[in-house]
Amino acid sequence: MKIKFTIITVVKNDEKGIIKTMKSVLNQNFGNFEYIVVDGNSTDNTLTNIKKFKARKKIKLIKRKDISYYDSLNFAVKISKGQYIGVLNSGDIFVNDNILNKINNNIVKSTKIFYSNFVFIKNGKIVRIWHHKINKITGLNLFKIPHSTLFLSKDIYKKIGLYNLHYKISSDLDFIIRLSKNYNEIKHLNFNSIFMEFGGLSTSYTTLKLKLKEDFKILIYYYKVNFIFFYFLKIYFKLIDFKFTNLIKAK
Repeated sequence: MKIKFTIITVVKNDEKGIIKTMKSVLNQNFGNFEYIVVDGNSTDNTLTNIKKFKARKKIKLIKRKDISYYDSLNFAVKISKGQYIGVLNSGDIFVNDNILNKINNNIVKSTKIFYSNFVFIKNGKIVRIWHHKINKITGLNLFKIPHSTLFLSKDIYKKIGLYNLHYKISSDLDFIIRLSKNYNEIKHLNFNSIFMEFGGLSTSYTTLKLKLKEDFKILIYYYKVNFIFFYFLKIYFKLIDFKFTNLIKAK
């Protein structure tokens, strides 16, 4: 039987987060998936914690020295065998054990690209909900597509390529823009699928400067003199999803 889903987690030095993420995946009641976990030579107990789950047949554990997060992500995509590929970052979790089953029941054979809603939490409280609904990808709505819940048919990577290693933190933006230039149809599954801790790779204040720089470079490359319009459009879509009162309370 062909594997339906590949779930990829790339991790480095996140000994606590990796445990809850792996439990979240391995507790799914939908059985037809593989789980690829790539450890980028962690120096804490991350690898030790991953190995606690190694006996589970669904897991492919890769330990490698990587250039960046996206380098390991590309490696995992290349060796994946699933019909659809999705990414679950270390520390993030599926909202319940039925998510993969629910996804499977809401897609058909012709579905190539789909995504669902995700929720940012901080100290157990919701601070942001991403729930934009689109079914046609355009230059004006591509920023509504959440990379964190995005699933793609594997053959799409063969057409548009893998993640650009020139970008350490914003390669997902570059990837989605390339996706929008090659594909039009996308399916929105209107349910929450992932809980994400506020303050991850792309939202950490320590990486904000680098993210802004890379976002600018990507938008200038694709949109030339119109880049500033698309930059503010991207910010606008993010701001309208924030729950400001909850954010203040969660601090």
